[in-house]
Amino acid sequence: MREDLFLEHSDHLAHFVGAVEASWDPRWGEFPDDLADELYSSIGDGLLSFLWDERDRRLFTKSPSVRHIDRFFTFFPRARLVILVRDGRSVTQSCMATFGWEFERAARSWAAAADEIRRFTSSDHGEHEERYLLVRYEDLIRDLHGSLRPLLRFLDLDEEDFDFAAAERLPVRGSSTYFGPDHDSVHWDPVPRSEDFDPLERWRSWDRGQHERFEWIAGQQLRHFGYESIAEPIRTAYDIAIHRARDGTWTSRTAIRRLRYRARTTIGTATRPLRERLGLVRPDRDAERSNRG
Repeated sequence: MREDLFLEHSDHLAHFVGAVEASWDPRWGEFPDDLADELYSSIGDGLLSFLWDERDRRLFTKSPSVRHIDRFFTFFPRARLVILVRDGRSVTQSCMATFGWEFERAARSWAAAADEIRRFTSSDHGEHEERYLLVRYEDLIRDLHGSLRPLLRFLDLDEEDFDFAAAERLPVRGSSTYFGPDHDSVHWDPVPRSEDFDPLERWRSWDRGQHERFEWIAGQQLRHFGYESIAEPIRTAYDIAIHRARDGTWTSRTAIRRLRYRARTTIGTATRPLRERLGLVRPDRDAERSNRG
């Protein structure tokens, strides 16, 4: 099952609907109150049709991002949503091992995603209130049968037809530490699962400073989803000052990186014709075709 990332990149679709709605002239007559909603759902139907190539089977799709999750029922009002949550410490450790992220970036990214989910689940979704379900990754690992049965009922799937034994035998893909034979780094080939596979508590190798930093960044979010923090909440004036100073350092570094990126893209775009003439970069064939057209 591939990742669609539709909602992640849905800003321009929301802007499109807003622009179309703004162009409806009252002189044309009255417009139904739900007309814009119908436009949204029609766009959503089009997106799903892009993925749904086996019409005789139930469509499942996934996304690693919860950005704009609040738009889910706007685009897909008839769909059901399963939100999979994982211990933020495990996610942080995985991002560091898999993608080479800094601890700070990984922890802050999980905290931001957790906040997005929390806002979504605390909102009033009206008629869609019963159309989403929150599932914890750790519950699936510890009790597959007990976690899958309510999930299957939520999805209106027959428990008796589900192959629980096959689910238990599913291979591991993309693990940050469990590579299998013939591999020494992260890959996406299936690896048979053995008793050595334990994805739940790799973060226990962290030192005290990392636990305290994660507590400062995401401790509240961690406890909101039922996870127990090893570190105590930061309360002393000295510790608070230290963490706020580290926050300031992170904010400054992030701002500098963004400025550098914008400078590179701006300068790069402006100087590209000269660099092409000098033979330093290949000509932009798409731009040439556009100019000829």
